[in-house]
Amino acid sequence: MKFRTELHPISLQKKINLSNKIVTMGSCFSENIGQKLLQNKFETLINPFGVIFNPLSVIQLLEWIIEEKNGDVLMDNLENFYIQHDEVWYNYHLHSKIASQDKEELKPIVKLKAKQTFEFLEKADTIILTFGTAFMYELLGENGNNKIPISNCHKQPKNLFNKKLIDLEIAKVKFEHFIKKINLFGEKEKQIIITVSPVRHLKEGLVENSVSKSILRVLAHFLTEKFENVNYFPSYELVLDDLRDYRFYESDLLHPNAQAIEYIWRKFSENYFDDKTQLFLKKWQKIASSLAHRPFFPNRKSHQDFIQKLISDIEKVEKEFKIELKEEIEFLKNNNLKL
Repeated sequence: MKFRTELHPISLQKKINLSNKIVTMGSCFSENIGQKLLQNKFETLINPFGVIFNPLSVIQLLEWIIEEKNGDVLMDNLENFYIQHDEVWYNYHLHSKIASQDKEELKPIVKLKAKQTFEFLEKADTIILTFGTAFMYELLGENGNNKIPISNCHKQPKNLFNKKLIDLEIAKVKFEHFIKKINLFGEKEKQIIITVSPVRHLKEGLVENSVSKSILRVLAHFLTEKFENVNYFPSYELVLDDLRDYRFYESDLLHPNAQAIEYIWRKFSENYFDDKTQLFLKKWQKIASSLAHRPFFPNRKSHQDFIQKLISDIEKVEKEFKIELKEEIEFLKNNNLKL
């Protein structure tokens, strides 16, 4: 008798390894995957302009960024979209964490982020895009006719915006253009992984959320069929169809909890990482657990012996997998008096 329907994601043909540079962008779920990658020593850039739920806004930002190394194209497109709210300046195309009380101080911060993102994308191997919602907002012009797609309303009055579902056919065309463009950008061909966020957007309504996720899922399917370098990772299905239980959610009953995220991470790593990387993860998990240990009496000989062995283990892993772990070694030496 079966008690659950386990989902087995299709493995990548071109597996990810520790030398890959990875960019994650999109909804808050991309932050979960990005943090897991960082914790496990992958060189990763996570949502440089904050969480962006609408996939068309994500690729719009990326297209502006890759147009010019110094970020001038992005800055030109952002210029007329700064807004002040409660004494803080924001931009309609960026997340609210990209903010400042001084508009002129905010601009160089954004420009630096654009330059850093450009340089990282140039060398990146993998881009992970998480689609959050198919609902988008358009900023209305003075006559109400001009409608400009934006990323964030920043708690401004509803009458300033037009809310709608993205047009699937238009989204297909825009993504085709973006993928062709990103494939020609930088030092390496990009492997693109698309996932649909399992987080329900309850503020839209459960029925409306189902429509939204359906559009995103069809868009993702279209792109994987169209492009060889585009793959779909089923985080949405893993939570809703595989785990399928409220015990895998936070108290808001909307966001996957730590246990669910760990399960998704395991499915991701088992199917998307090469054998050597998976071996590293097993060894690194033991080291990471030891690094988290905080003794009551650090000067005891037994603890000093433990630290010496841990340093030795880290140095072996560093040599075996050709990965930089000097920060961890220095931390151990600086925080243990007898070393």
